[in-house]
Amino acid sequence: MATSFIIAFSLFNFLIIYGSLFYIMNMKITLKRVIWCLLVNSFVTVLAIYFQHSLWIPMVASILLSMGLFYIFSRRKMVFLHMFVIYIISILAEYTALFVVVALNLPSIIHGVLIVLLIAIVVVIYKAYLLHYTDKIRLSMLSQILLALILIITFIVFYTLIFLPAEKGDIQISTINLMTLFVYFLIMIGLTSVLLRTISKENLLNQKMIEQQQFTQYMHALEQVNREMQTFRHDYANILLSLRGYIEQEDLVGLRKYFNDQIIKEEQRTLFKNQMFSQLENLEMIEIKGLIATKLLIADEYHIPMNIEIPDTIHDIAMDRIHLSRILGILLDNAIEASTSLDDPKINLAFIAMTNNVVIVIENKTTSDIVNSKHLFEEQYSTKGENRGIGLYNLRKILSNYDNVTLNSRIENHWFIHEIIIDGGM
Repeated sequence: MATSFIIAFSLFNFLIIYGSLFYIMNMKITLKRVIWCLLVNSFVTVLAIYFQHSLWIPMVASILLSMGLFYIFSRRKMVFLHMFVIYIISILAEYTALFVVVALNLPSIIHGVLIVLLIAIVVVIYKAYLLHYTDKIRLSMLSQILLALILIITFIVFYTLIFLPAEKGDIQISTINLMTLFVYFLIMIGLTSVLLRTISKENLLNQKMIEQQQFTQYMHALEQVNREMQTFRHDYANILLSLRGYIEQEDLVGLRKYFNDQIIKEEQRTLFKNQMFSQLENLEMIEIKGLIATKLLIADEYHIPMNIEIPDTIHDIAMDRIHLSRILGILLDNAIEASTSLDDPKINLAFIAMTNNVVIVIENKTTSDIVNSKHLFEEQYSTKGENRGIGLYNLRKILSNYDNVTLNSRIENHWFIHEIIIDGGM
């Protein structure tokens, strides 16, 4: 194989493989990322020139380096799945185009056009398939490993049955192998579709169960606040009678002191909680209501004031509700835990509906004015001591699946502030 052909094919391969990954993962193309991709592709080209008779070496290097590079870009495990799928698609497209050109005695330029056309069609279908199941499927770690092994084995089989015969000039054998693998590929797609639909139904059932649990939590929280309000109303007459003596004696100083020290101090927590629960009426997401109501009661048990502001009605948020529940749960748990050691704790939670997005702000008082934002979301790192920090690491992993979500964390004037900006929704 001529060196010039390898270089041309490598550049063509660079545009197809990396272009498909950027498209499938909705990643922004920046100059820095393009330069890194060119460096990796140049290294693979050098390997292809050096190992012209053992093309599996540069191919394996290309797969591993590309997966590592795009994982660094995105921090998403799905890049490994996408990479193998794209390579399988490219192998099928390349040799399908080759056999069509050979069979019909077409010009060689048609080979490249057919490859681009076939890959483009299949990649668009693949992305549409992903979009259909992304919000419905949550694979366990074991399922992800098994899926990765299936893809690796499939890739090896494809290479063995197509590349090796073609390199030896056994076009007829390779054609038969290609047809066999097409049938195999279609069967795998069918089985995968059945599997994904089954998992989707199971996840939907689990989600309904979680929604029911959170609705129950919300109702229990409302019942508790309602009982406290009934107690307050029951004592209302006695409270008024207790003021009578001060009023008859015109002891305004004593009345003020008694009112502030006894009545307000005892009842303001009940009134405050009732006010906060009324704010939740603007949030028309029962799962998130249940979570926030539960955290509000937990904060109240620790005598931590938790202020909630939802000035506008929010119908929906452009994010999986279970993922949103996990994120809010992590941040609120951290805020409550950090507040327990303060003399004057306070937590603020706000849902702000903007024109095209929803901003969620969670802030809690802190004694520190410095936060190591570089290490804050690393596994095991925590400002609360050793063997902690799993929550924020998991939060970052969840957010890595959403291109429409931005998290900004900072400490400002002794407030630890998290801002979550979610494009879409309302």
